[in-house]
Parts: sequence; structure tokens; C-alpha cells
Amino acid sequence: MKRKLTFAVACYMAGGALCLAWEIGIWMLMLQAAAAFVLLYAFLPQKRTYLLTALVFFCIGVSCFALYKADAGTVQGYIGRWAKLEGRVEPVIREDCFLVDVESLAVDGRDIGYRGKLMLYHSGDIGAITVGDGVVAEGLLKLSSNQGYRNYCRGLGAEALIVSTPYHLEFTGLRPCSVKYYSHLAAEWVKDKLESPVVPPRQGEIMKGLLLGGREVGEETRQRFSAVGISHLLAVSGLHVGIICGVLVWLFKKLGLTGRERFIVVCALLAFFSFMVGLTPSVVRASVMMGVLMLAAAVNRKQDMLTSLSLAAFLMTAMKPYVIFSVSFQLSFLACLGIALFYPVFNRFFGFAGKYLSAAVSITLASQVLVVPLLIRYFGSFAPVSVLANILAVPLAGTVLWFTVAYLVLCLMHIPLSYTAAWVNGIIIEAMNYIIDMAGRVPFGSVNVEKAGAAFYIAYYLAAAAAWLAIDMTVHGKGGVKDLWT
Repeated sequence: MKRKLTFAVACYMAGGALCLAWEIGIWMLMLQAAAAFVLLYAFLPQKRTYLLTALVFFCIGVSCFALYKADAGTVQGYIGRWAKLEGRVEPVIREDCFLVDVESLAVDGRDIGYRGKLMLYHSGDIGAITVGDGVVAEGLLKLSSNQGYRNYCRGLGAEALIVSTPYHLEFTGLRPCSVKYYSHLAAEWVKDKLESPVVPPRQGEIMKGLLLGGREVGEETRQRFSAVGISHLLAVSGLHVGIICGVLVWLFKKLGLTGRERFIVVCALLAFFSFMVGLTPSVVRASVMMGVLMLAAAVNRKQDMLTSLSLAAFLMTAMKPYVIFSVSFQLSFLACLGIALFYPVFNRFFGFAGKYLSAAVSITLASQVLVVPLLIRYFGSFAPVSVLANILAVPLAGTVLWFTVAYLVLCLMHIPLSYTAAWVNGIIIEAMNYIIDMAGRVPFGSVNVEKAGAAFYIAYYLAAAAAWLAIDMTVHGKGGVKDLWT
């Protein structure tokens, strides 16, 4: 078994999922796992290494998610009470709310030991605030009555809301040498350059969205992209990270850096960029996978997508188990898993269409196979026209990213050629907007689906697994299934 990490992380995620789903004690769950291990060992002693790995990672998963549940339960036990928190400002969500990384939370003058995050709502004008600012606030702890919004907050790590007023808010200044603060300054500089008179507002909005994520675009633009199934372009992920890495690697190669030096510098800049866009699950996943890819190249090792995806999932959920509730996390990982499993199948099927067209269609279909149920669950629709829209719009979006990075570098160096880069970008963006508008007019391009029950999701994923196994075994024979691990 060469994909040992993938196997181990699958066991780890199974333990975490059971811990979240079953209302039984942590020790009872581990005891049941140990009993199953003993029984399997008795019948399969030659597999003891795999069984021990499964048990260890299963228990790690149970422990990580059990600690998260205990921390979440701590604050939820004080809902409806007046509390005082001290912490640091995380991303500002809207004008009336922002996320707080809690350093202490006291109820009735006693610290309750909660060290997660809270969504802070305030009424009134509190002036400009900066990511990394220290904040002391008093307010009422609450839970949102909207389940969808509650899950959104949980995905950010906020297990509750705290409702305050400007009178009960005090900002205590920045933490020295804060990466979040300097990355926030860098993001503000980028936004300032993309909002300059040189860049028309509609063009600048797309450039900001592609480089910094969907928070930088208006609701109308988000809906236009979503209607034709290319909203992933506004979620900084593999495409964006790959292009940025390509620019950086090319630049540092020209500067004479060795492979290992490029790896260290580019990884550091990728980490900084991840902070710039708010550490969204999609960009963290893409950055980890890109780091693994560059490390493999630096040490002359073969890179494996499933292994790097598993490593990203393990690191993210081990450090922040609540990220599993994030829609961005779920869509990003299932899309990548779909590409890893189904892309070779689709690419063989569409091989007659030529290299580029086959790859474009195959990667679009493969990325959609496992995310369709989530699109139905969270958005109530999916877009069949996304295949056409992705084939046409993704290359243009990639080109826009290249020219956006070039424009910013030229601005940084005070080279007037930046105006030319902005002008060319404007032409490409208009072409992309035309494609989006045309795709949006295709009949039945977007299909609305009523919310489905649990049986639909179970049946869909079982059917997808069965289809993959059947196709893979048809192509490779009975040994094809082993390729998943070897």
C-alpha cells in the first residue's frame, strides 16, 4: 500500500464523523473501536499493521472532534447570558458584524474557558477597524434562529453570537508583528490599486474577486457567476494558487534561485497570500497541495493528488475541526476528490475530442460529480451549462489573473506599462462577461431542484461509488480497485 496517508486519513475522518454523529462518550467510542480491532486481528493477523494504523488514526479523529465538541458545548451552555470577551478582530464580515478570535470569555466575572471564535454584532458606528485589533466587548450570547446561518458561523469557528453596542466595545490596538495585520495591509493595497481611476469599476470588481475571493464582488456579480456554474472562480483555489505559483517560480528561476530555495520562498509567500484572502478553506487546501507538489519536485519524488489532498484534509481538520462545517471546505475537497477519481475515466471517454477539449470537458465533469448533491442541498440548483461556461471562461479567467498580477507588480515598480496591462485585462474581462451572459440565456442552463432528503444523498454517493468501481474494473480488471491505494 503506497497511499498509506490516504488510508490513515480516511480512518481519521471516520472517527471524527462518528464522534459528531453519535451522542456517546469518547471512551465508549474508542473502546468499541479497540474491540473491533481485536476481532479483526484474530481473523486477519497478517494485516496487523493496517489494522493498527486504522485504530490509531480513528482514535485521533475521535479525540480531535471530541475536544471541539466539548469547547463548543462550553459556550452553548451560557446562551442568553451577559458575557465579557477579550480577543482579536478576525475578518470583518459586514459593516455591523465581525469575527473575534476569543482569548478569554467571562460570564458573571468567571472565565468559562472558551477559546474559540464568536461572531460579534454591534449597533451603531464604531469607526474603522483592522484585522488583528485587540477588542474588549460585553454583550448577550445568542444562537442564530436560522439553521443555515448557524452552520455558516460554525464553519468559521463561531459557535455563538454576541450582540453588543458601541458603548460596550473597546479596541486596544494591534498585536506587534501580526501576520494577519500585515497581510490585511497587503490586501488593502491590492484593493486600492484595483479601485484606482485606471481600472473601471466593473473590471476592477472582477479582478478583485478573482485574486482575493468572492467577498470583494457584489451580489449581482456573484449571482451571474453562480447561475452558469462558475462561481468557483470567485473562491480562491487551485486555479488561482497555481497561476500565482507559476508567476513566482518563473520570477525566482530568473533570479537564479535553486529548486529548494524556490520551494522555501514560494511556500512562505503562499502562506502570506492565504492570510491575505482570509484563510478560506479552498485557498488553504490549494496552498498545502501546491506545497506538496513543489516539495516533490524539489526532492525528485513523484507527486500524488490523493495523498496531498489527504494531507491537506488532515492538517486543516486537526487544527480546526469546525472547518468541516464550512460549505467552501466541503465543495473544495469533494471537487478535488472527484477530479482525482473520475478525471481519468472521463478523459479516456472524451479522448476522441482532442487533447485540450477532452481535458477541459473531463476536468469540469469530474469536479462536478461529487458536488452536485451539495449544490442541491445548499443552493437548490445546479447548472448543466457549467460545462460549456467552464471550457470558455476558465482560460480567460486564468489570463485575467496573469495580467492582474502583472499589473500589480508593475504598479509596485512604478512602471507605466501597468496601464497597458489594465487595458488588455479590460478587453479579456468584457469577453468573459459576454460568455457568462450568453451562457445564462441557454434554456435549462440552470435547473432548480427542491431540497432532497437524506435517502437521496446516500443513494447518489453509493451510485457514484458503484459507477466508479464498475468502470475502473472494466478498464483495469479486478486489480483496478487496488490502484486507489497503490
